[in-house]
Amino acid sequence: MDAPSEQASIAEVIDAFHRIYYHSLAWNQNTFLGYQVKQCPLDLHIYQELLYRLRPRFIVQTGVAGGGSALYLATMLDLIGMDPGVIVVGVDVTLSAAARTLKHPRIRLIEGSSTSPATIAAVEALLPEGEGLVSLDSDHSARHVLDELRLYRKYVAPGSYLVVEDTNINGHPVFPSFGPGPMEAVDAFLEEDRRFVRDDALWRPNLFSFHQYGWLKRIG
Repeated sequence: MDAPSEQASIAEVIDAFHRIYYHSLAWNQNTFLGYQVKQCPLDLHIYQELLYRLRPRFIVQTGVAGGGSALYLATMLDLIGMDPGVIVVGVDVTLSAAARTLKHPRIRLIEGSSTSPATIAAVEALLPEGEGLVSLDSDHSARHVLDELRLYRKYVAPGSYLVVEDTNINGHPVFPSFGPGPMEAVDAFLEEDRRFVRDDALWRPNLFSFHQYGWLKRIG
């Protein structure tokens, strides 16, 4: 087998496993300290690597769900010894009952549409000086994600990341019937804002990511 054919075969195997794992919904059963965390563990590992390396002034997360991701990020900030003023701001259109029980001192929760002026004002009222890291995981329609990208990019520090989660849906390679979603929003966003680039080197060693091609690094 020649090298191009071998690489194509490897890619097919990776995509096949990606689809099997995703559609098994095993990731939907994951928890962190008792709170649901709808993440592939490989992606959680990438987040902790970024936090350790970048030491962001804050994290903004849209889409809180069961609260496990916010708690995970806040706990990682504890473990790397970040100042207590470094916070995780979580936004969700409707906060779940589980999320409302989060008591971690770094976590601040806002209920409302992630793109509404009132929500943006509430986020800005909480953020400390400087810029940080942003993770987008709310409504996955392409239009909504693109709106979020345009609104939240200003909170990302140069060298830090604007993470668009679940870029794997709409056939990239899972959930092909979803329709235009995060991946399509990323493509449109990168065409209009050259300060951000895909950092595929983050996830490629793990072979796949639920957010593959959605780890966007601010370079300017």
